Amino acid sequence: MTMPIYNIADDIDLTPAMPAEGRESGSYRRPIWQDEIENGTIVAVWKAEPGIYTYPGRDLEETFVVVEGEAIYSQAEEPPVKIGPGTIVSIAKGVPSRLEILSPFRKLATVVPKP
Repeated sequence: MTMPIYNIADDIDLTPAMPAEGRESGSYRRPIWQDEIENGTIVAVWKAEPGIYTYPGRDLEETFVVVEGEAIYSQAEEPPVKIGPGTIVSIAKGVPSRLEILSPFRKLATVVPKP
């Protein structure tokens, strides 16, 4: 049995994720943990290259901590905010959001999908 210890900076087990607007690639994810129940909570690392990532309102809640990089973040009709290492962002179910990644970016996210 191996102890489940992870380093957020490790670029192992990354799989392609959402592309940046106008490109075919741009972000990658690495699942860390997933609840065993169907549609359970997910913890993952998300790594992204500079670009724009727009999310429609989704049927889930997400909270993430920025570990590396800077971005301009906006949510619904709220004004954009610059975020960087140490910033914690919470996105409620159904709320659209947008990330304009300014420099190589990495976050640790907890996602709670629809039950």
